Amino acid sequence: MFKNTNLKVELDKRKVQITETEADAILNEAFEVLYQDYCDDLRIRKNIETPPALQHDFSWTALDMERIYSIEEIERICIENRLRFLDSRQFKGDIPHEAIAKIKALERHFGVELNRFKIIAPSERFLLEDCDKDPLLFLELGDRHFYLIHQWGNDMAWYRKLIMWPLRSFTTLGITIASLSLILSMMIPTELLVGDSVANSTFARLAFFVWTLVCTTAIVTYVGFAFFKNLSAYEWRSPFFKQDF
Repeated sequence: MFKNTNLKVELDKRKVQITETEADAILNEAFEVLYQDYCDDLRIRKNIETPPALQHDFSWTALDMERIYSIEEIERICIENRLRFLDSRQFKGDIPHEAIAKIKALERHFGVELNRFKIIAPSERFLLEDCDKDPLLFLELGDRHFYLIHQWGNDMAWYRKLIMWPLRSFTTLGITIASLSLILSMMIPTELLVGDSVANSTFARLAFFVWTLVCTTAIVTYVGFAFFKNLSAYEWRSPFFKQDF
């Protein structure tokens, strides 16, 4: 009825029990790590989508200095390419997981929670207030400087800067209107302006240039107000669909 105890068999039983216990502990630890990682992802996404709170101070020395940009540099690139630089909460696209992972790595490195983010993107990528492609996610460092965390999407078309040049400021718009008017006035044959007479050709062409300038200015003004188009120098940091001058 009773069998003798085999010590080796008993040792093997204990070994199996210990192995199973260690495996359970490893699985539980892995689950806790994954769950914490998931919670961090949710927290970071919430910080990106909510108004910026107070940012903890930390040293910039450990950051990649080539990814730190001043507000003047950001302003220049936004005006040249007609882009907006707004809070990340107004961005209506999806933030890629790579950006979340980079924010998480920064938080672990500095031991602080980051919560002040900005994005550079075309105006159509934002949820603008008061309203009937290639985003750059920044972390606000303070002292008018920002750290580039992540860039995603496709590159902008090479001709975007050229097309948007007239809309940079009043100066570029005025130069564009005057140049266009001059080209149009020079394209008209002299015969159509003065007929057979050549004596008043210079005066007639000058008068036609002034008339063309006035008409072009009126058309540009009408189109600008009709389609709520503003100059880039005035709207690059504006959260509104239309910004008064």
